Amino acid sequence: MSDVVLMCSAINEIDLSAAETLEQINKRLKEMGIRLHLSEVKEPVMDRLCRAHFLSDLTGQIFQAQYDAFTVLSPDAVAGDQAKPVMS
Repeated sequence: MSDVVLMCSAINEIDLSAAETLEQINKRLKEMGIRLHLSEVKEPVMDRLCRAHFLSDLTGQIFQAQYDAFTVLSPDAVAGDQAKPVMS
């Protein structure tokens, strides 16, 4: 495994303790050679993460949609999925 994507659509707000926990998770994953990515981050949460300087240390990317993360991080899986017919 080389990537973990945290889907944040259900997170409406984040406090300093949660931001620190994310920093620790990011650091531990980095030590294991795994990148942490975020998807579907709401604006108030993004603002708080920026103020906590979390984003400057984030090892991965931020995606608008979970599907975007999947297509960027697993292009072969998506290409194979598109090649299959929906109905036969």
